[in-house]
Amino acid sequence: MTDVQKLFKQAVSAFRAEQYKEAEHQCRHLLRFDAKHPDVLHILALSLQHQYQPKAAAENLKVALKHHPEHTPSRKTLINLYIKHGFFNLAEEHIHELQRQLPNQFEPYLLHAQLFRSMGLPEQALQAIAKAKQQLSQPSPLVDYLLACIDYDLERYQDTEAVLLNLVKQLPEYIDAHIALNKLYWEHGPQEKFLTSIDAALQRLPQSRALKYSLAAHQLMAGRYDNCIQTCTGVLAKFPDWAEFHHLKGSALSRFDRIDEALESFDKALQLQPNVIRHRIDIATTLMRKGQFESALEHLKAAEKLHPHSQEVIAYKALCLHALENPQTERLNDYSNFVKIIPLQAPSDYASTEHFMSELAETLQELHKTHQQPLDQSVRHGTQTVGNLFAQNQPILQTFKQMIATAAESYVAQLPNDPKHPLLSRKTDGVRFTGAWSVRLTENGFHSNHVHPEGWISCCTYIQLPKQVKEDDPTHAGWIKFGESGLKLPGVEERTYAVCPQVGYCVFFPSYFFHGTVPFHGDGIRMTAPCDISPA
Repeated sequence: MTDVQKLFKQAVSAFRAEQYKEAEHQCRHLLRFDAKHPDVLHILALSLQHQYQPKAAAENLKVALKHHPEHTPSRKTLINLYIKHGFFNLAEEHIHELQRQLPNQFEPYLLHAQLFRSMGLPEQALQAIAKAKQQLSQPSPLVDYLLACIDYDLERYQDTEAVLLNLVKQLPEYIDAHIALNKLYWEHGPQEKFLTSIDAALQRLPQSRALKYSLAAHQLMAGRYDNCIQTCTGVLAKFPDWAEFHHLKGSALSRFDRIDEALESFDKALQLQPNVIRHRIDIATTLMRKGQFESALEHLKAAEKLHPHSQEVIAYKALCLHALENPQTERLNDYSNFVKIIPLQAPSDYASTEHFMSELAETLQELHKTHQQPLDQSVRHGTQTVGNLFAQNQPILQTFKQMIATAAESYVAQLPNDPKHPLLSRKTDGVRFTGAWSVRLTENGFHSNHVHPEGWISCCTYIQLPKQVKEDDPTHAGWIKFGESGLKLPGVEERTYAVCPQVGYCVFFPSYFFHGTVPFHGDGIRMTAPCDISPA
């Protein structure tokens, strides 16, 4: 084996061990020998993806394909990257090229189905899945799983359940299928079936690490904290080096305010997986709850090195600085300058913005199909639409997208330039949407305090509001509020800011701002359309 082959083997081993920085280093060293090697460029791109650098990943994949256009792994990865980040036209170009190169294989058609689904086009996705199936000599779990997801989009819930149940019967450790099935039961019922697929799979594979983790994670998301602690404790008694269970146990303990025990669990997870940013963040927040802000700040600085643009890290860092009375917190949480209320301008063929919002509310109402709040979101006593709202092709949604884009460009244009500020340093001439959805709250409905971890700028448009939401209401019912973390920091009074919503107006703010809503009481609907925005 040559030295170059040994280096490449080391790079692949580092990547598989989730040592992405080391894999990147090995690949860059290898590129000195051959700057066009497609396999090296591909591993480098994957390593950069895992380090939250999608643009750099895409550039390396494009270099690989420029010199080796038949390198299928690079093209598939680039397609998935484009789909994930909303570059649908570019994804489609590469899918067509892949179909030309591999006309008799199912994967190009599977990718086409994934693209159509991401674009909110389930009928076209179904046609692409049919073409994928035509290329198969035997059933494919990947194709069946995506078919189940498309059936879900088309509200064919019995078909969805049937396909997913068959998948987990044939492949008990098919975790994505379990996740989709239990999401179906949670949101559409019957509730008594929630987690039954995982329980049945564990009877067949009682030592499965993946199934045990999925069970504990679902218990945590569903608020069954005692069950989660019990599951994790049982696993760790036999396998004390399974870091993810220490972390889940810490998360459940923290929900019960058992802070010292939670910190011990998080610390064990970090010792086992020192480069996992989630462990760093959760240790930091637990230390903050104990009033140990200097120590928390050190963990956040370490997390910042792993993910410089993590909005969670910036949010908690600002809280630490505020608790330590560091003036830098005013620079980060500058509510008066960074929270802006911008009126949207409806097209000229609408009598008014209110008229446009009324029609938009009717369209959005049809997209709220679930019966219960999402399993893993901040919504309480309400529902949230599934998928990217702006990927859907209804004319009114595309018009709305353009209205938000115009307002977003106005918001970014008025921001000052500052190369050392986490918000302002990313300012560019253009913007792109990385997510959009709608939330419908009824009586007592609210958003728990949260940030948008992978965003840059977030905004919320008010489509429909109950009559109780008033500017002169001292209780701020239905208002959006900023600055409350929900951590109950000892001896710290959090600096807060609130805005009264208005129909047809959009509130823009940095994605790292903690925000939530004040519940309202009585009849009425509070319908919004939030979205996340990244630099172009």
